Amino acid sequence: MSGLVSQCKSRRTFVSKRTGVTRGDKRRNDRLAELRRLVPRENAVVGVDLAEGRQALAVTGHDSQVLARRTVSDAPAHELGEQLDWALAQAKNNGFVSVTVSCEPTGSRWMQLQRLCGERRLAFVCVQPLVTHIAREQEDYTRNKSDERDAVLIARLTAELRCYRPERLEEEWATLRHMPL
Repeated sequence: MSGLVSQCKSRRTFVSKRTGVTRGDKRRNDRLAELRRLVPRENAVVGVDLAEGRQALAVTGHDSQVLARRTVSDAPAHELGEQLDWALAQAKNNGFVSVTVSCEPTGSRWMQLQRLCGERRLAFVCVQPLVTHIAREQEDYTRNKSDERDAVLIARLTAELRCYRPERLEEEWATLRHMPL
């Protein structure tokens, strides 16, 4: 390793002498490359604000231009398959190849949406609720929350790659996670 990597004395950061890139930079670059694969420019972004019985969807381009919007009442998250098909059709009508679906990981609803996206082979990412909350305040200096506005905000944060790929939880793992120690 000598010759290729030097160790900074003040911090234990290893930097390549050839490129000046740290291991942290490499991990961050790898994570961003994965997000660019999940949120490509040829995909529209579908922001979904999940609630108990009311779901809001916003189909947007990468510049946050709203292409279509829909609010569904009395529909739990596991029944959003038809809405995802509608969002995909709206995106294709506007010249996009496919969609990337994004939501906040609230309760277990997001896992149902993840399953529906997997069945349709649609890319799926999540945005942290705190990131959405802070972005809402930065956008208009208020804490006003509405499902429709949040769906657009979730889509915008996704287009900015301020999202992450959630783990796919299998049934056995989810059961083990909730067992008492």
